[in-house]
Amino acid sequence: MKKKGVYDFIFAGAGAATLQLLGQLLDNEKFANASILILEKDATKTNDRTWCFWEGKENSPWHQTIAKSWDCITFQSPTVELQASIAPMAYKKIRSDAYYKSMRARIAKHHNVDLRFEAVEGFQEHPELVTVTTNKNRYKCTYFFNSILDWNVLKKQTNYPVLQQHFVGWFIKTDAPCFDDTSATFMDFSVPQKGNTRFMYVLPTSATEALVEYTLFSENLLKKAEYECEIRAYLSQKNIRNYTIEETEQGSIPMTCYRFAKHNSKRVLHIGSAGGWTKASTGFTFKTIERKAKQLVEFLQKNDNMKGFEKRSRFWWYDLLFLDVLARHNNLGSFLFSRMFQRNNPLTILRFLDEKTTFLEEVKIMRSFPVGLFVKQLFRRLARALH
Repeated sequence: MKKKGVYDFIFAGAGAATLQLLGQLLDNEKFANASILILEKDATKTNDRTWCFWEGKENSPWHQTIAKSWDCITFQSPTVELQASIAPMAYKKIRSDAYYKSMRARIAKHHNVDLRFEAVEGFQEHPELVTVTTNKNRYKCTYFFNSILDWNVLKKQTNYPVLQQHFVGWFIKTDAPCFDDTSATFMDFSVPQKGNTRFMYVLPTSATEALVEYTLFSENLLKKAEYECEIRAYLSQKNIRNYTIEETEQGSIPMTCYRFAKHNSKRVLHIGSAGGWTKASTGFTFKTIERKAKQLVEFLQKNDNMKGFEKRSRFWWYDLLFLDVLARHNNLGSFLFSRMFQRNNPLTILRFLDEKTTFLEEVKIMRSFPVGLFVKQLFRRLARALH
């Protein structure tokens, strides 16, 4: 428990990264009674996210908050039309409101965990502790976890490309059955690309209800009206005309291989998107956070210096080359993803994105892409590293 006014752990932000890491700490005997403070600026945080991931059909730690799951996924483009089972896995969706409520109920049962609605303004590391300053107070801790992304850090560097997965989504309800709610549309590239990587993402929860999201992998955001115009055009193309918009969501997720880990230190660790825990080539985050949180708690059981936690894997290099190509040739996104889905089993692709494939499986996936394009980018990246 907290001694002399010093918490064991302080978290900045109360999003998925903080809450998943908190859950792992509370489940671990060594840290179950640690004194923990969570600082969150937004007391009204509710349905600000929709998280999707794939895993086994059996109950997961999140089974009580899963809003919908699908046994099949759909991929469409001008050259590929595919609907496939992903058994023994399922594609699952969580609305953040249900997840936040579940975790806050758990927090309320633990007297060693404090949740305070204050905005973190800065932190400073000292040899034996970290001081954290908010708009209301100053706190001390042994270890500090920061999940607040500073976009300026990404904008100031030039070594790594920075794309964004940016989107606007409509939760719609139609007058008549319009959707196949047995399959989630992973990507639909039938929309005009306009020199970018643009697709629709459709998650039907019933024959008359779905999240329809216009998504881009590109450098710059659009005006909100442009996203909405494209959603209307897509629905019209699908002969979906009589509908009501029940709810909307909008967001932007960083897609970069920037080395966030260099900002970590003995007592300060950046987590979530602020720590590079977003899958750089796709923007998927939830399961990556789950994996990282488990690894971090295991690491903390044996180590007292968090600077040694993050390690680069071969998947980091795959993501880096893909983003290098996509940053230079943003118009090729539809072509590249189409080649991958055309030449590989969707289940293998999902395992690859989860970083669970063998090297031979990865070689097969890499052979789906134009070799010359990626080899050229590899030499550019190596040349940059030597200068």
